[in-house]
Amino acid sequence: MSPGKVLFVLADGARARLVEQTGGRGGFTTIEEIDGRPRLQDLRRELRASPPARSFESFTPMRHSVGREDSFRKAKEDFVSEVAERAGEVLRQRKLDEVFVAAPSRLLGLLRQKLGSQARLVGSLDRDLTKSPDAALSEWLGVQRH
Repeated sequence: MSPGKVLFVLADGARARLVEQTGGRGGFTTIEEIDGRPRLQDLRRELRASPPARSFESFTPMRHSVGREDSFRKAKEDFVSEVAERAGEVLRQRKLDEVFVAAPSRLLGLLRQKLGSQARLVGSLDRDLTKSPDAALSEWLGVQRH
């Protein structure tokens, strides 16, 4: 693979970076950052304002929260879908034909599925690299590409 033909999508449930490999060996440059943290903060505020219902356990007098446990998971999956959509636009705009994905395992499959239909998937990594500086990415991404 020649440098510059692969879009590296680094994501977690609230942040994402779209990265390209630069001309030099092992160099990477972030071309776009996507921040979904404000939406998660709004959701957290909303859930705190109306706490979930509580139910008694059947064998003891203990009480447990019921419902809404998937609110954050759903919000993070929605964010990953938005990231995949934006990555697809960048792939078309920059005429890139391959994509590499790095994300935590709970989101990796969904991201691969969404991006796999838009470009050839050349690899994936089960790791959150959203906070890693561009200079440190070669340690993870340079070795993983085959």
